[in-house]
Amino acid sequence: MSRKKSNPRPACAEPSQGQWEALYEVAVNLKKLAPWQVLSDTDILILQLPGQDEPVYCSVMGHGDLSYGIAVYPGNESLVRLRRVLEQDAHSPELLMLEQNCLVCNFGDREEMEAEDRAVLKQLGLRFRGRGQWIYFRYMIPGQFPWFLDAGQAELLTSALQNLFMLCKCYMEGKLKPDFDAGMTLKRWYDPEKELWMNAVTPMPAPRMERTLDLQDDLLLARLKRSKKVSTRLEVDSFYLPVPVQEDKHSPPAGVHMALLVDKDSGLVLDQHFAGPDEPDYVIAPTMLVNYMEEHGRPAAVYVRSDWLGSLLKNTCKAAGVRLVEDEGVPVLDSLLDEVMGALMTGLAMGDDFV
Repeated sequence: MSRKKSNPRPACAEPSQGQWEALYEVAVNLKKLAPWQVLSDTDILILQLPGQDEPVYCSVMGHGDLSYGIAVYPGNESLVRLRRVLEQDAHSPELLMLEQNCLVCNFGDREEMEAEDRAVLKQLGLRFRGRGQWIYFRYMIPGQFPWFLDAGQAELLTSALQNLFMLCKCYMEGKLKPDFDAGMTLKRWYDPEKELWMNAVTPMPAPRMERTLDLQDDLLLARLKRSKKVSTRLEVDSFYLPVPVQEDKHSPPAGVHMALLVDKDSGLVLDQHFAGPDEPDYVIAPTMLVNYMEEHGRPAAVYVRSDWLGSLLKNTCKAAGVRLVEDEGVPVLDSLLDEVMGALMTGLAMGDDFV
């Protein structure tokens, strides 16, 4: 599968040798500390870093001798996206992996590394031995497969890991005792008045998707309000298919974003849309719904999987006088996704080239 060339993004500087040295130093220290021995990947820790408007959330992976790593999620929306994975807020978990926004420190095998990773290790004079001992880093943004860090991302990840190390050490020494099962967690922040870094037990926040879309076209809104009411009940969903599309070897592979609109009663697919490279993932489904209402009228109800998509459609449905249902599931779409994912996984297993 090919993709038309999009407008080139501005080139970002690669991490300097000094940045790599600082990042690998703290990663090695965390590997020695092994916080995954006492923390599970659902125990999300909070850092309030200087210069960051919103908290940074950290997940320590590897409890139970699984693959080891540390993921850093900057900002509240990143946590909401992570929560969707932890709560399995999708018919197929694979459909959520490309929605993540995070920086990741991996402790893996040498075979998992790329030539770029090995070049950095050679530059630093570092070498690791054994399975699960090789350290490398990646970032993810929604719609994109893991890719190499730039200088700014390396700086943020270093700061996060340094403070995570101190927070985990405090916890492992028994100085803080949060009850994770009761909704508590650990937080670290800098107090400028005391000129000290502070660690404390705090309630784990539960931010919701706050992104909403409003119809800005008053004429369009007026037309929708006047459009006829139809008996059709709709199910709608949008997701990234885990199919890598890469413009060239120097660009990160992107996933294919797809939205589906189906008739809940007949099972017919009424509309489908593959988003272009410059279309944000949060505008596709609302646009599809508006297009349907313009052509066919206002549906009796719109069903979505959860409040993730519901928050995007809420204002549009309210303005048009359409009932939005967030808690009854989308069984017709689930059946279609079984077919889509089955065909996709079969194709990938057979080695089909999607790039």
